[in-house]
Amino acid sequence: MEAIFATLTDKQRVETLNNVYQKGIATSAEALAFSADKLVYLKPFISKLMTQDYLEDLTSRMMTRQIVDELLAEIVDEVTLTCSRKGNATLAKVASDYGIKAIVDLGSKTNYELKKVA
Repeated sequence: MEAIFATLTDKQRVETLNNVYQKGIATSAEALAFSADKLVYLKPFISKLMTQDYLEDLTSRMMTRQIVDELLAEIVDEVTLTCSRKGNATLAKVASDYGIKAIVDLGSKTNYELKKVA
């Protein structure tokens, strides 16, 4: 998954965060495929990635990317775990609904192990 994050541009990060945020606020906390607490963190990072001043400071940019990537990885892990009992077809649909399909590896060994354990 780290290789996928390494290929994301800031624009793709913003789009992904925004998709997850929009889906998150439109879905009840009980029906959400990840912890609703993470929604609090998404909006500030969307704004930060879109700010021009942010682009000038390389250290700030790298730290923000790392935090955003870790946040997205946690969301992907939670969505994968939530869907693990229903199979990859459901994971593909939910990942598409949340706008994270590009960073969810549907054929990964981790997904298989999660389904096997569940």
